[in-house]
Amino acid sequence: MLSQLVQEYEYLANQLLAAACHEDEAAVDRIDARIQILIDRLFALRVHSRSEISAQIGFFKRLAQRNCEDGSSVWRYTDAMTSLFERYMDFDTGLKPGMPGLAYLPVLDGYDPSVHELALDCLPERVAIIGLDYRYIYCNKRNADFHEKRSSDFIGKPLFEIIDMERFEERAKPRLDQCFGGACVSYDYEIPDTCGRLFAVNCRMTPLPGTNGTIIGAVLVLSMHPMFARAG
Repeated sequence: MLSQLVQEYEYLANQLLAAACHEDEAAVDRIDARIQILIDRLFALRVHSRSEISAQIGFFKRLAQRNCEDGSSVWRYTDAMTSLFERYMDFDTGLKPGMPGLAYLPVLDGYDPSVHELALDCLPERVAIIGLDYRYIYCNKRNADFHEKRSSDFIGKPLFEIIDMERFEERAKPRLDQCFGGACVSYDYEIPDTCGRLFAVNCRMTPLPGTNGTIIGAVLVLSMHPMFARAG
């Protein structure tokens, strides 16, 4: 079903381009309406394999890239990617063991290449998984790049070694404790990168249950927006 919908999208996209070249506004409006319905269907579709999950998220990644000059479209499609990632991370989707919910993938050794690959290839946000001991289970490349480190440098490290003890105690730890208790948490803050560029950050924390349903950590998704000012 997924591949059929993607093929239908590509067909309509070519039709839309042809109609635009011929300045046929009526055809453009008609085809565009069909495309928007199709995009909604592609987003709503719940797929059943890891390769289809990657393909579904990758479809919206390509849409964001194709519409890179339209800020509102970029945010729409990147938000779709994030929502899809969180959908398949959700333990409470009704999926049975053996189905592709990413929360069922093993994290016992602190690192799962399949989760790493999916997040690295398909998400524009910084992503990390923090265990109940406040140590990193997982870190994607975008988050590692922000700190000018490698993803492997994070695995097993305490969070306070990365963000400093004061920020850990005052900002991160209280919210992680809420998340470990079962709450979904969202909060905003500002931070400079290593070059002094200032960013507004939204951090969303989602509980990560193990296969027996007990919470084993928190999934952190950090969305960053430049504030066009230098820190200090």
